Amino acid sequence: MILVHERIEQIRIEKGITKSFLAKKLGMSSMGYHYLSIGRSPISTDRLQVIAEALGVDPRVFFDPKLNESVSCSGSKQQTA
Repeated sequence: MILVHERIEQIRIEKGITKSFLAKKLGMSSMGYHYLSIGRSPISTDRLQVIAEALGVDPRVFFDPKLNESVSCSGSKQQTA
């Protein structure tokens, strides 16, 4: 079973979104996001919603393996700063 923080990173990479972009969206430092991305910091529901919006996905994809395929299939690369 894939963990939520691992799924977030998988989608982030598939969509070509940088860690620094997500850190800025979350209002946190790059190091703060690093801890979140490796599972050392908990992810609140509010932050999960912000991450989902930044990645352009429904937050349920982080929890439902059946929805994961739809993200991978439609994971067109986006250019971000």
